Amino acid sequence: MNQLQEAIQTRPHDWPQILILEDEPSVAQGLEMVLTEEGYAVVRAETGQSALDTFHRREFDVLVADLRLPDIDGMEVIRRVKRDQPDTGVIVITGYSTVASAIEAMKLGAYDYLPKPFTEEEIKSAVKGALSEKRECAVISEPEAGVAEEVPTPPEQLPEDKVRIAKAIGELRLDFAGHKDELIQMLQRVQNRLGYLPELALQEIARMTQTPPASVYGIATFYEQFRQHPAGKHLVRVCRGTACHVKGAERILNEIKTRFQLSPGQTTRNRKFTLETVACFGSCAIAPVLVVDETVKGRMNPSKTRMALEKLTANDDEQPSAGAPNKEKP
Repeated sequence: MNQLQEAIQTRPHDWPQILILEDEPSVAQGLEMVLTEEGYAVVRAETGQSALDTFHRREFDVLVADLRLPDIDGMEVIRRVKRDQPDTGVIVITGYSTVASAIEAMKLGAYDYLPKPFTEEEIKSAVKGALSEKRECAVISEPEAGVAEEVPTPPEQLPEDKVRIAKAIGELRLDFAGHKDELIQMLQRVQNRLGYLPELALQEIARMTQTPPASVYGIATFYEQFRQHPAGKHLVRVCRGTACHVKGAERILNEIKTRFQLSPGQTTRNRKFTLETVACFGSCAIAPVLVVDETVKGRMNPSKTRMALEKLTANDDEQPSAGAPNKEKP
């Protein structure tokens, strides 16, 4: 990037700012053309260090980053960017996709992981999604004063997890022939047995079906029925449908985040709670709605949400009831 281009690009703009980190000129040029046509302001960098230097001078909304670079590893660039500018959306593009790198990228906070070659529609959709996620995060109010905000890391594997994973993989080898059309069934089997899809199982399914590991991971992350981390003892689901959103669903999510250090899609390290969001429960008349285990709680607010989760903590030995959800009287 020459000095004139940099001088122009460093001026503040109202439209989204995107940094493309790609050392292959033809790929970088193609991405720049596609994203510029979409109305984005685009800056290109060919090395990890030049990308980091550019980030130090200005902020970007989205980073589109290759992983194999001539100097710094792309994953390290992503790590530093998310540390210094955590709101930056990250999209990984790579010609050397693996389940391990996909999982690492997602753990670092990447919004999407695209194996090369990808289509124009795939990259445009990924950028739009990253920008939409950033806007959603921006509307969440700041944590209350005196409350430390902490993003929980994935729960650690317990010794019994390794035994259960080995048994589940053994069942796959016995019960499936390894045809590609069995892939979803194999994922469902592991999910039903373990409650989540561990990396070892994803790798085995990729090997058995002769499917690229990144494709298996993409399927596992696309469908909401699948999860990549162990679930907590208590499942907490917040409705984000229109009625619930208007009546304060975001305040409920913010309360859970600040009080219990838990964000949607995450499980606390002690495996007590898993938090999910749902498009709609169909209980709009009692919005905003919270479902704790199998119980639907209506007309919730931050205070009532906090008390409900604290009650679960105090009565941790109590088993969740089975069967269909039971609507509580608001």
